[in-house]
Amino acid sequence: MRHRTGRALTSLAVACGLLAAAACSAEGAPETVGGTVEPGPDAVAEAERLHQIVNESQAITDELTAIEHRVAKRCLEDEGFTVHDPMEFQESHTAAYSAGGYLSAAPLRAVPTAEAAEAWGFGVWAEFVRNPGNEDLAEELLTPEAMTAFGILDTEDMGMDTSEWDAEDDEYHAEWIEAYTGSPAVDEGIKGPEPDPEAPLGGCWLQMVETMYGEPFMVTYEGEDGEEGGQYPETHEPSPLFALGEFEDFSALLDAVRDEVDAFESCLVDAGYEGWELGESFYPPLWEYFGAMYDPDHFEEFGEEGLEVPEGPEEVPADFMGVLELERAMAVDFAACGQESGLRMAVEEAWAAMLVEAYQPIETDLVAWRDAMQGHLDNAQDYLQA
Repeated sequence: MRHRTGRALTSLAVACGLLAAAACSAEGAPETVGGTVEPGPDAVAEAERLHQIVNESQAITDELTAIEHRVAKRCLEDEGFTVHDPMEFQESHTAAYSAGGYLSAAPLRAVPTAEAAEAWGFGVWAEFVRNPGNEDLAEELLTPEAMTAFGILDTEDMGMDTSEWDAEDDEYHAEWIEAYTGSPAVDEGIKGPEPDPEAPLGGCWLQMVETMYGEPFMVTYEGEDGEEGGQYPETHEPSPLFALGEFEDFSALLDAVRDEVDAFESCLVDAGYEGWELGESFYPPLWEYFGAMYDPDHFEEFGEEGLEVPEGPEEVPADFMGVLELERAMAVDFAACGQESGLRMAVEEAWAAMLVEAYQPIETDLVAWRDAMQGHLDNAQDYLQA
């Protein structure tokens, strides 16, 4: 389903940013000082609990999208349309990005665990293993565990096959669009018939919404730069998660673990890795360092000028696996320093506290939303099975 605008999320993100600063406490919850959740084992346990609720909610978002498509397609097929526009029925993969747990988005790529370092290095290789010529290696190295660890989606399952739709003529496209949206298609002569973005939505889209939810959920947005605000329809009420916006504060995280960062960088110097500071992003130029070995032609042509990257080895392996062994060996050393300095644990606990502060205020709303959406899923399943 196309969206009229994304501007409504701006004000919502601001509002929930204020909520995140006032995390609530309860019996058994992590200790708070001055309204701030204290890093520690309790924060980790609470983050893991809350993240499970988040994952369940994200999975329901994906399931809702899939079943909305099935209900809409049934309506269209009842009207004689058997070939559908794949752009209107794209799958959702929200849950896959956080399948690795509450640390999925934590800045820990440069401080892996010892086990992860031995198996996967820093994960830089994963961004180059799909390059032409590496097909066999990609199949060997991109195991389900590795893909989960690095938030990599299976693009083979996500491929959009437009061949059947493209084989239909403009007349079919226009009739399909009108059946789906309830309004005649517009044709500006460049891309062919397209949905009218100004027309109210009806047709099989509206029938699907009424079947599953009763009525569309109207999102109100504020105008910007003197423009008037307005409303646009969504199939259902969005998850409270979408109102959070970006709550990760790397600057605050760095302040919380400054002593451990200093100890980590001193350990690296002692291990022969002088010049490898973490920086404000917690990610030194590992991608540029190893990327230039995995794909030298790309970096010679597109490499960023002026970026300080430590000098590589005198002899660079000529094959992909040779570079991967270098990456693994260096990652093992970084992991050892992360353990010795306490940085790995400090980041885990501080990150957990940050997530708890963000998720606790919306937990009640999130659980209520999850349960309500599960009811809609059940109703849609009953409809499809009837």
